[in-house]
Order: sequence, then C-alpha cells, then structure tokens
Amino acid sequence: NEVATFVKTWQPATNALQGEQLVRSNLTNADLLFHINGQCRVKHIELTGKQEFIFRHLNYEKGGILTIRLDKPDGLVLKTIELNKKTDKWTIRTVDFPQQAGVHDLFFTYTNTIVKNRDTDCLVLDWFSFDSSFPGKGRPDYEKIHHQYTALLTTEMAKTTPIMMENHPDMQRSTHVFERGNWRAKGKEVTADVPASLNAFPEGAPRNRLGLAQWMTSEDNPLVSRAMVNRIWEQLFGTGLAETLEDLGTQGLQPTHRELLDYLAWNFMHDWKWSTKALIKEMVMSATYRQSSKVTAEMLSKDAANKFYARAPRVRLSAEQVRDQGLAVSGLLSEKMFGPSVMPFQPDGIWHSPYNGSHWKRSSGEDQHRRALYTFWKRTAPYPAMISFDGVAREVCVSRRIRTNTPLQALVTLNDSAYVEMARHFAYRMKESNSSVEEQLRNGYHLALGLDISKEKLTILKDFYDSELKKLKGDSDSVHKISADPNGDPETAALVVVANVILNLDEVITKN
Repeated sequence: NEVATFVKTWQPATNALQGEQLVRSNLTNADLLFHINGQCRVKHIELTGKQEFIFRHLNYEKGGILTIRLDKPDGLVLKTIELNKKTDKWTIRTVDFPQQAGVHDLFFTYTNTIVKNRDTDCLVLDWFSFDSSFPGKGRPDYEKIHHQYTALLTTEMAKTTPIMMENHPDMQRSTHVFERGNWRAKGKEVTADVPASLNAFPEGAPRNRLGLAQWMTSEDNPLVSRAMVNRIWEQLFGTGLAETLEDLGTQGLQPTHRELLDYLAWNFMHDWKWSTKALIKEMVMSATYRQSSKVTAEMLSKDAANKFYARAPRVRLSAEQVRDQGLAVSGLLSEKMFGPSVMPFQPDGIWHSPYNGSHWKRSSGEDQHRRALYTFWKRTAPYPAMISFDGVAREVCVSRRIRTNTPLQALVTLNDSAYVEMARHFAYRMKESNSSVEEQLRNGYHLALGLDISKEKLTILKDFYDSELKKLKGDSDSVHKISADPNGDPETAALVVVANVILNLDEVITKN
C-alpha cells in the first residue's frame, strides 16, 4: 500500500518531533527517504493478523538498520531489519513481523553502524506493506507456488505494466455524504453498495470490485446479459435490437424484438455460460443473418430501415476495418502482434503541440502497415482518415458510432497517400499472374471480394484501364509518381489507378 503520501517526517537533531512536513514535498514519486538517524511516523496501521513486512527499497551503503517501534519514537521495538548489502537497484524484501492486535502508529528509524556521515548514505522506500503470511505453509506445493508469487512480485514487468488493485480495507479512506453538496460539511459515513431498487447484493460477496462483478453477472440481474447481446447484435446487424446502445432502458428506444432479446440474453447467461463465441455462432448461423442483402422496391416501401429483418444487413465497415481490409487485400498488412502504438502515414500539420513540441514521426518498416488498432491516437488530433469514416475523437466517451455516408470518405480511399500506397502494392500483386490485363483484373476483383467478376463489370474496368493507359503513355512524370518507380511503365501505372478504384468500390467497404 502506498502510504508514503500520508507519511510525515521529523528532523532528529534534538531527538524531538520538529520541522514537520509532508514527505512528498521533498521526494519524487512520493518515495520515502531516510538519512542517517532519520525518523518518520506511519499513522493508523491495522496490525491484527499481520505476520509479514514487505518493502521495496534502495540503500546506498552497507551497515544500515531500519527499526520499527510501536506508538512512540522511543516505544517498544517491534522489528529491527539489517540492511547489510549495498543495493544499486530496487530490491523487494519480505521479513517476518511480530503479531500485534489493533490499530497503531508505527515509528520508523534509520541508522547505520558503519557510515557516520549523514550526507553520504540514505535509505529509500518505494512502497511497503504489512500482510498476513502467504497461505498454505506445509502443503506439498507450497514452495513452488510461493516461488511463483515472489517472482511475480519482483518481476521487472511491474515497471511498465501497471495493474489496478484494491487498497487493503485497513488503508481505505472513509467516505461521507456531503451535506448540501459541500465537501467540507461531512454527513454520515457510507460504504459501498448497490441501488436498493435493483437486485440485492450476492450473499457473502466482498464489497469491492469483485463483488460488484458478481452482482452484475448474478442470475438475478438480467441487465448485463441483455446489454451484451444487444451490443453484439449491433456489431453483426448494424443496429441493435434496441437501437440506443448507450441507453438500454426506459429513456431509450424500445427493442424491436423484445422476445428475441430476452431469449438470447437468457441463453447467454444460463446455457452458454457467458460464452460470446456461442452467442455469435447462434446469431450468424440463423436464417435471419444468412439471408441475401438484396432489397426490392416493396421491401424499401414497407421497411426501409430493415427493422423486421426481411433481408440480411448491409453495413459499411468501421474506420479501422476499412484500413485493415485495404492493407490485407494489397498484401501489406503486418501480422505483428502487441507492442507500442505506431505512426503510419499522416499528412503534415495535423499535430500542433504547443505544450511539448512533439511531432508525428512516421514509423518505418512493417510498423506503418500494422492493424489500425495500433495507430497512435492523440485525443486533440485524431487520425484524420479514421475520423472521415466515423472514428471517434475520444474527447468524450462514446457508446456507439453513428455511421455516415459522405463524399469525404471516397476522397480518403481514392487520394489518401496510405490508400494510394495500398493500391500500388495491390496492382503489383495483380500482376504476379503474368497474364493478360483481363486476367489481372479478374484476379484483383477476386482478391478484394472473394467473388468472380461479372462480364459487365470486367468490361467497365477494362475500358477504364484503357482510357487511363492512353492518358499516361504521354505523361512520364505521372507514370513515375503513380508507380513510385523512376523506371515505371504506363501499363503498371494504369493498373495502379484501377486497383485504387477496386479498393474504393462500395462492395469492398460494405458488408453485404
């Protein structure tokens, strides 16, 4: 538990408590620092059932001694810890601690039996905790599990992978009702609970985040299951059974198919045991989802929004999916997993950071072709290509994205340098067959859509290719720019333009 924020220190020159000040005013990251003969007090520590003292420390010289006293600077000595080794990096240590009962103030004193100069030695405590002993002592697997626990506690990954943990009940602050909203006028003390109008808290559940999760997923609470089903339905069908994902209740729109939502939610909780895989399988295997998305004039007149699901959904891909699909079709998509965010192509001038002067530094190699999930996202300057496809700025929390259809989206897929690069590589992929132009176009259409191209569409693409080739044969500068090759030929440049058109087709960026 990080108690250093609340610790107070005293200058020990006259062996009296004086010069009181907060530790964090002197130290970085609220570390607790002791010079030789330094003292501090830690207030209100629950010691009942505590048999171990765990601390993470640095000590600059050998011969250090940390003494812990009870209730007073000269009180009963509870523990004397010898720091015989000089440590130049953070070290976690566990020592036995004598059991005491009740809540006490503890006084820490640091001395050194070898070094006498106060300015050359110090002890730094990064964090410390009083805990019960590791359970299971005497069992056959105790040593193995205790070793794993110690390894997790001391791993270097803890520096870069923060994990939220509940404060021990001893260290949790008291919470009061603010009278008339005034934080200085504290009313009665309150504890964690759930609204009385909803289902009761599970019997025996702890009053923390674990207990809250148990309450939310209790069979007496259908809300979480219904919300999950509604959200996954929206991902597959484009619109939730209750359209207002952000307000699944009396203030939002009513479900179009109440019984279906109830049926799926009940099965999701009871039969499928919260398995999203089973839920998705049930949805995509249904006759409703497996219909054709073709629409007739009669369907449009009766149900333009497809609320009655007389046809399959037809949904424009999300901003991230449009980018990832273009990369995948062109053969550029990196399969590299995990790691820090990356910075793919972005036009100059998007970032203006007067506070820290940071700049968008384009990633190199395959990092610039990683999935959109890894794209660096600055809250005040989001990635522009994704914003055009209804990505969110993340300045506020958004429960669902509202899809739009604007000319800006076509301008992105036709002119954005990232998509031009995709089209270029897509064209080279189409040419790998070393066949006729018609075969290259067939190959490209199949790569993009997984379908064989019709004769009518092939004719349109071939005519467009011929017209572009005719223009480019007399324009070597454009050929070199389009193909990104000083030795490029007009045929390849024309195929790049056609590949760009294929990636921009409504069929490619829309799920049918």
